[in-house]
Amino acid sequence: MQNKDLVARIAGQLQAGQPKSAIYAALRSQEHDPRLAYLLASAASPARQVQMANKNRALIVVMVAQAMLALFAGYVSGQLLGGSAGVWLAVFYALVPLAFAAGFSRYQAAAFNVYLLYTLIRLPQLVQQAMAGGLLEVWLLLLALLTLLLTWQVRRGLFPDFGVTLQPRKDASGKFTFSD
Repeated sequence: MQNKDLVARIAGQLQAGQPKSAIYAALRSQEHDPRLAYLLASAASPARQVQMANKNRALIVVMVAQAMLALFAGYVSGQLLGGSAGVWLAVFYALVPLAFAAGFSRYQAAAFNVYLLYTLIRLPQLVQQAMAGGLLEVWLLLLALLTLLLTWQVRRGLFPDFGVTLQPRKDASGKFTFSD
């Protein structure tokens, strides 16, 4: 079965109110267990979407604000290069936070997971810049940390079946477990 078919069946069954463990048992086959478990873990139930809607909106607003700041920073940086570089750098810098905002608005688990990894990879560089720089770099570091924490909280609320390793959770015997 293709991923699109599985995603559609999972979404339909979640809308009908079936728990993820029942969906997993019904669709399970030995060759597709990890893929099915990932697709189930990355599907936010409608109840969780309603529960986390305000925090998710706040996260989207933060991403759009970061896109506006990136747009300005890209334009200023590009003006130093001359020509139309300001416009191109502004658009390029703003696309990354806007792409994350689009993923967050669609409740895509991959957007949350990639943002967490992206920020964790950038964190040492931001800390180094804050130690060497001025007040602006400290504010950028604080903004990144607060956004990281908010993203982690929203992701944990929407997709509780992911572990710290960003893989579906397993119990002690190695079987996939689901909270809904």
